[in-house]
Amino acid sequence: MENDDCLGPIDPPLYTEAMALQMTVRLTRRARGKKNPEDLPWGSPAWKEATEEFVQDIYLAMGGDPDDLDQQ
Repeated sequence: MENDDCLGPIDPPLYTEAMALQMTVRLTRRARGKKNPEDLPWGSPAWKEATEEFVQDIYLAMGGDPDDLDQQ
């Protein structure tokens, strides 16, 4: 590649905010005794369930209603 500088995030402040959000959700889930996707074997039924719950928790943390996700 001619210019490898483009490999990083395009918008560092937005990227930093997104990383902080996902880390907050991961830590909150762990504090509540919930598993995060990385705690489970990839592709297992438990992993799929934890992944769906994780996405719902991210959506909730962003101010959305997780029940809206079920309708799509």
